Amino acid sequence: MENPTKILAMHPGMQGLFPARPDRWEFINTEGNVDQAIADVGSSVEILLSASIEKLDKEMLDRFSNLKMIASISAGFSNIDLDECRVREIAVTNAPGLNAGDVADVAVTMLTSLLLNIPQNHQYIMSDQWITKSGPIRHSVRNMPIGIVGLGSIGKEVVKRLEPFGVDIKWWGPNPKTEISIPYVASLSELAQQSRGLVVCCRPDQSTHHLIDEKLLDQLGSDGVIVNVSRGTVVDEQALIAALRSKRIGGAGLDVFDPEPTNSSRWVDVPNIILSPHQGGTTFETLFAQAQLTQNNIENFLDGKPLVTSVF
Repeated sequence: MENPTKILAMHPGMQGLFPARPDRWEFINTEGNVDQAIADVGSSVEILLSASIEKLDKEMLDRFSNLKMIASISAGFSNIDLDECRVREIAVTNAPGLNAGDVADVAVTMLTSLLLNIPQNHQYIMSDQWITKSGPIRHSVRNMPIGIVGLGSIGKEVVKRLEPFGVDIKWWGPNPKTEISIPYVASLSELAQQSRGLVVCCRPDQSTHHLIDEKLLDQLGSDGVIVNVSRGTVVDEQALIAALRSKRIGGAGLDVFDPEPTNSSRWVDVPNIILSPHQGGTTFETLFAQAQLTQNNIENFLDGKPLVTSVF
């Protein structure tokens, strides 16, 4: 029998997602300390299992002199230096689309909660402002203008979940899509000005770094709310916090942060926020489906067959 392929999982617990892994796989035992394992046996690693959150830049790749493949169990791969991987002829795969519905569930739950003033109403009760039988009045979400930033797999799932609320949906992205019936707005600035709620689910890369900045938040306005389920770097977080504190926007829902993990002290006394620890797409069902796709990619790679979901 040929020597088994040495595989390193970049995060504890990832190995448990592969209960039926082939005998020719050999997971490197990290004993909970991945960095030490890399220092000790990085040169023997042939395949890396990535969760799309660790930084795999040139400096990190230098630690794996025998690396042949990076297999991400998530849709994202912005953490990987693709140019460097091309130079080194390292194959890269991901698991796209499988968590789109789960991420959309979180995005729409955050958005509708903010539009229905759920954080404000919670605080209203907890601060003993409810002293008469009548409470605060809110706007209906029906016909409310909502903007989607990026209409990929997640954006489309967001639309499916929003349509039953009867909101007025428009979208913006770098490239119009003729097959999409939802109205397309020519610029992100116009979309922000026309929207009461903005859902950010575009692809995170250099072109979208701080796409949502102070100017755009001001265009969204004091009644506007924003939800980010893309990556933390897409939103200028300092500008967002300042806009929330000064009430230049109405609220924010964040499942992603810059950096991660975020610290609670950063958000103390920031009003009208809903925070979630980057778990929008992390469900048991999706994780095992992503792992199965990843396993298929690895098996095809080892057999010299076409990869199922090749980044390149």
